[in-house]
Amino acid sequence: MGQRDEPLKASFMQTVCRHRLCLPLVFLGMAAGIVTTVPVVLLSKSVRDIFPPQMKWWQTTVLYQIYPRSFKDSNGDGIGDLQGITSKLDYLASINVKAIWISPFYPSPMLDFGYDISNYTDVDPVFGNLTDFNELVKKAHSLGIRVVIDFVPGHTSSKHPWFQNSAKKIEPYTDYYIWANGTQLQNGTRMPPSNWVSVFEGSAWTWNNERQQYYYHAFLPEQPTLNYRSPKVVQEMKDTIRFWLDQGVDGIRADAVAHIMVYSDYYRDQLLSNVPGAQPYQRSYYITNLTDNQPELHTVVKGWRDVLNSYEDSKDDDTDTSKALIVEVYAPPEIRNIYFDDGADMPFNFDLLTALNSSKFCDALCIRNVVQNEYDTLPGGKWANFVSNHDNHRASTRRGARDIDAMLVLLLTLRGTPTIYYGEEIGMEDVPVSYNETQDPPAQRLGPARYMEISRDPERSPMQWDSSPNAGFTNDTVRPWLPVASDHSQVNVKSQNASANATTLKMFRELAFLREEPSLRYGLLTFCKVTPNILSYLRAAHEMTNYLVVINFGNETVTENLSGDPVNKGLGRIKVSSTAAANEGRFVTDRTVQLSALTLKPGDAVVLEL
Repeated sequence: MGQRDEPLKASFMQTVCRHRLCLPLVFLGMAAGIVTTVPVVLLSKSVRDIFPPQMKWWQTTVLYQIYPRSFKDSNGDGIGDLQGITSKLDYLASINVKAIWISPFYPSPMLDFGYDISNYTDVDPVFGNLTDFNELVKKAHSLGIRVVIDFVPGHTSSKHPWFQNSAKKIEPYTDYYIWANGTQLQNGTRMPPSNWVSVFEGSAWTWNNERQQYYYHAFLPEQPTLNYRSPKVVQEMKDTIRFWLDQGVDGIRADAVAHIMVYSDYYRDQLLSNVPGAQPYQRSYYITNLTDNQPELHTVVKGWRDVLNSYEDSKDDDTDTSKALIVEVYAPPEIRNIYFDDGADMPFNFDLLTALNSSKFCDALCIRNVVQNEYDTLPGGKWANFVSNHDNHRASTRRGARDIDAMLVLLLTLRGTPTIYYGEEIGMEDVPVSYNETQDPPAQRLGPARYMEISRDPERSPMQWDSSPNAGFTNDTVRPWLPVASDHSQVNVKSQNASANATTLKMFRELAFLREEPSLRYGLLTFCKVTPNILSYLRAAHEMTNYLVVINFGNETVTENLSGDPVNKGLGRIKVSSTAAANEGRFVTDRTVQLSALTLKPGDAVVLEL
C-alpha cells in the first residue's frame, strides 16, 4: 500500500473505525521495505464497549408508565387490569416502546390506590393474579419490552400483617414500624411526639389504642412508615425485590425514597419555614429536614443495588441483563444526584415537569435553563432523564392542546431517557372530575371546597383506545372507575392510526423510531438559537447524521436564521414535524428547507436532518 493507496486506506479506516475503537497495527506491504499501518478492529467485549458507547436498555428507550386501573379493562368491571395491559403490548411495540413501568398492582385496601400495600408478593384480585403477571412479562419479553415495577419500600397498609403484629408487640414485628410515646399534658390531653406533618396534611403521628403508642406515617394514617433502622425490615424489602426479580422483572422504580427514614429523635420538632401563606397543618409550614432524605437511607438504597446486581448475568456477548434501579425523589440536583452514588441508574428528575406545570408560564428560555441545569449538574458519566407521571397534572393541560406536539418533540429528542405517561402519545389531557365523581381518597378527605388542590383523578382518566362510548377502555355497558374524556371520539388510538392526516400518535411513533439514530441516542446536545419563543438545539455524534430540533414555545409566529454556528449548514431535511405544520403543508417529511429563514407558528416543532 503505497502513496496511491492512501484513499483506499482512509476509506477502510473510516468504515471499520466508525463503530469500533481502532488501534494501529504494523502492516508489511507487498513492496519490499514498505511499512505502513492499517486499523484493527478490537473485538474483545471490554474494548468493543468503548465507542460507540454500549448503552443499557434503560438509556435507549422511552419508559412508558402504565397506571393499571386506567389502561385497559379486560373483564368488564370498569377497572383496568394486568390482562388488559398484556392485550395492548403489541400496540406499545408498534410505537417502539421498549420498556414499561407499571404502577402498583399488589393486594391493597386501595386507600391510596395501591400505594397502601397489604402483601408485597402477590397481585390484588382487581388486577388479576400472579399467573396473569407472569404472562404479561413473558409476552413483553417476547416483544423486546422490558418490565419495571413500582416498588413501595417506605410504608405498608395498616392492614398488612406486619403492622397488625407490630401493634400487638408480636416478635419479630415489634420494631417493624416507628413507634413513640407522645406527651401527656396536665389536663390529660395526649399530644404527638413532635410537630411532624404528613404529605397529605395534618399530623404525621396517629395514636394506636392497642399498642398505646403513636406511630409515624409520612402519608395517610393507613400507611404506617416502616422502620429501616430494623435489620429485619431491611432484609424483608430485599427479599421482596428478589421475589419480583424471580418473576422476571427488569427493574424497580422505588417510590418516595426521600421519606423512608426519619431523624432518630422522634421528639424533636421541625423548624418553621416562614413560607408566606402556609398553614400549620401543611408540610410547607415547616423545614422538613428531620423527615426527608436522611443520610442513613443511602445505605439502604445501596443494599437494593446489591440485590439487583446479583441478578445480572455476566456474558461475553451483547445480551443486556442489567436490572434498572430508578428512585423517585422530589429534590434539587444537589440532593437527588447523591443517589447515583448509591447505585441508582436514574434518580427521577422532575424539574422540567414542575416548570411546565407551573402557574408561571415557562417560555423557551426557561425550558432551556431547566434542561441545561440537568446537564450541568449531572455527575460525570451519569445519564439524564426527564419525567411525567401519575401524580402530576398532564403538562398538556397547563400548556394547552397547541403545545402537545411541541412537548413530545422536546421530550423525545433531549439527551436522556424520557418517561412518557400513558395517553400522552395521542395528546390526552386532564379530564374534569366533580367532587361526587372523585375517587382519590386524599382529595375526598379535603371536601368539595378544596379537593381539586390535591386530586390526582384528572390525570388518571381511562386510556382512549377508540371512539366507542367508553373509549374502548371497558365495555360500553359498564361505568368506568373515572369519567372518560369528552374529546375521546377524536383523540384516540384507533382514529389517529387510521387518519389520512398527520396525527400526534403518528408523530410520536416517528420520533420513537428516529431515536434509534446514533446522534439522537447518545450524541451531544448543543443549544443553538434560543429566544423567549424559539428553542433550538443540535444533536450530534462523530461521523454520524446530525439533527437540528426547532420548537416554537411562544405565542408569536417567528422567522429565524439557524444556519450559523453551531449548525453551519444552509439546508435541512424534514424528518418529523408537529401535526398542524404537517397538515398545513408547511413542514412536509423529506422536504428540504432553508435554515437561514425558518418560519414557525406557535406550537410548531420540527426535527431536521443535516
